Amino acid sequence: MKKRILSAALAAVILLMSLSGCKDSSTQSSTVQVDYNAQEEVAKYKDYLGELSDADKNYTIELGYNDCDHMIASLIGQGSGIFDALGLKVNITKTGQVIQAMAAGEMDAGYQGIWSAINAVNNGAPLFMAAANHLGGSYYLVVSNDIKEPKDLIGKKLAIGSEPWTSPEWCGWAEKLGLPVMPEGNFEAVEMSATDALIAMKAGQIDAFATCDPFASQAEFEGIGHVMATDWGFKGSKLGKDLDGNVIDNWGICCVYAMSNNFKEAHPELAKRLVLAHTLSVQYIYQHPYNAAMIFADGFGTKPEVALNTIYMKTVKEGRTLTWQFSEKNLENYIANYEQYDTISEGDQPGINDITKFMSDDLLSSCGAKDFNTFINEQVEPLYPTGISFEDWLKKAKEIDGVETSEYDDAANIMMND
Repeated sequence: MKKRILSAALAAVILLMSLSGCKDSSTQSSTVQVDYNAQEEVAKYKDYLGELSDADKNYTIELGYNDCDHMIASLIGQGSGIFDALGLKVNITKTGQVIQAMAAGEMDAGYQGIWSAINAVNNGAPLFMAAANHLGGSYYLVVSNDIKEPKDLIGKKLAIGSEPWTSPEWCGWAEKLGLPVMPEGNFEAVEMSATDALIAMKAGQIDAFATCDPFASQAEFEGIGHVMATDWGFKGSKLGKDLDGNVIDNWGICCVYAMSNNFKEAHPELAKRLVLAHTLSVQYIYQHPYNAAMIFADGFGTKPEVALNTIYMKTVKEGRTLTWQFSEKNLENYIANYEQYDTISEGDQPGINDITKFMSDDLLSSCGAKDFNTFINEQVEPLYPTGISFEDWLKKAKEIDGVETSEYDDAANIMMND
């Protein structure tokens, strides 16, 4: 099948977004050779896989992801050889326009924040949640070095969105830090991308910003600022009871693996293999954390030290938040996170019009995906247990991937691990 051509306007937007933050192709890759055979891993699922038609073999899948650590798995399928082993031709694009591209029929699948995915499906976009990607939320309030105490933020310029009172992350931080939720007369709230916010803080133009990683770790690693507060996303009950973070149903869901309905219908075997590739990519991150960090560093254009810190946060510090498995309970918890704050009106809360249109686990079932908890208990906990320190985790991660260099050991100096 002939590769589809993006509309000129959309292609220009995606190109600009994909170029921002990418590493210069002339720089040397940080990835290492590891004991991983993608062909052998894929062979374990042969009973679930059908034959690829000629059209499938010649089809180039368009896969998108956002500039956020929650989307780490997006690059692993290619970097580990999983896509090739599954016979998938995949073009990966980093863009803030994943949902828009999918709605326009220019992208087949993508890693995307759940809010945008819900709104898109509610408005008739032909896509659905095919798998989970990231539980919780892991969002950080980064402040400049001049900010020593929460009260120092009063009267300052904060890149926390133009309507922060509609954000459960800001509402939670304000409550914990003793800050006013509403900006009027207290501080200036502005909208800014994480990439721009990092640059703006470096230039002294803002005093704080809300972000996911790798931007928080990057700020601390470069000495630009420090994390004052963290929001792990909704975990527990509406009453605030903190439950076991290793139980999937106790979490809200933050980011999803979305897929085009049209792509699934036209290429069912490719769709099934693509979801299997996602599950294998997440497994790779847990089982080869050092090299996963290096693939992340290359793809996101960040320092290896920052990438190592990011992988530790995703696989240990937050809990086992990267996953492919999900339930309706995760969606209920996500919505409950908004409902607990009085400043977030009903109109600003997420709501799914038709859950059967929004989510489907049939591809996860048909591809033979492992049970996530069983995978963690049997294949990850013996490698590095929940709660392991960053220093011990890094030592183990290097051991797993046969890395003898001490080149990036100073990653332990990143403050977010304290």
